[in-house]
Amino acid sequence: MSTAGAATLGFGALGAPAAFAATAPKLPGEVSRLSNVLTQKGRKLYDNIEVDIGGDRARLFIPQTISMNSAAAVGAVWFYHAASSSHNALNGGFKYPGELVVDQNSIAICINAGGTQYTNSIATTAQKNAWTYLNALYTVRRNFLRATSFGGSLGCYTYGKKLIPYIRGLYMVNGLYDNEWLYAYDTKNQAHVGDAYGNDLTLIKGTNPARISATPWTNSRVKVLVSDDAHPDNVVVPSRNGLALINKIKPVAADAQVMYHTLAHGTPGFAHTDMIKTFAQWSVG
Repeated sequence: MSTAGAATLGFGALGAPAAFAATAPKLPGEVSRLSNVLTQKGRKLYDNIEVDIGGDRARLFIPQTISMNSAAAVGAVWFYHAASSSHNALNGGFKYPGELVVDQNSIAICINAGGTQYTNSIATTAQKNAWTYLNALYTVRRNFLRATSFGGSLGCYTYGKKLIPYIRGLYMVNGLYDNEWLYAYDTKNQAHVGDAYGNDLTLIKGTNPARISATPWTNSRVKVLVSDDAHPDNVVVPSRNGLALINKIKPVAADAQVMYHTLAHGTPGFAHTDMIKTFAQWSVG
């Protein structure tokens, strides 16, 4: 990538957009690249890159101000997609917030994690492999997690089990926290949570984020967005998921916030800018 503009630690927005960069070196396992993309809001240049990491696909938005193999520390936001989606969510529902991350001179990444695999060994291995991959290329020293819907399961497990280092916080919208609850609740198997574990309740329990004790969440930072009681979310019921997580960690967390909306299981538009504001606050210190 171009070295124009120093990479900053965490969320340090740059000024004017960079000039078009020369073709950057290919990333390991690169499948495709769309170069010289301008973000919608900040008009910052980035490359939209799809890579294969040990058989799992990932999509990355890399600001052209960030260079590979540089000692300059940068931040990264990991986006956890909903069920029946993929890493290409970064080209869909996550595109605008992903570009807001680029505006802050940070990397946006969305891994497929095997598809809809919740927290089984396929998903957790993909998460760990993706961190090894990213850390070998860039000096990432602040990781932020952004999860939606059933992607909340892997986001929560990644944070609670510290599958990657340098986590500064989790921002979760209508997110799943309790895999066992979903397995019992989803009697029509719409979410296929059982498929990810071969309908083996022992395996579901073994990597259920809701079974992680409060202790590993000490000094954590979590913000959940959930729909209010007047507009019930019947897909991921807040009292058993986002609110249950906050209630568990609140005594030990550095920051545990709840924000309500009125869209049931829909994502409110304000979530994108609020995510950036929240991550900026968590980036300090």
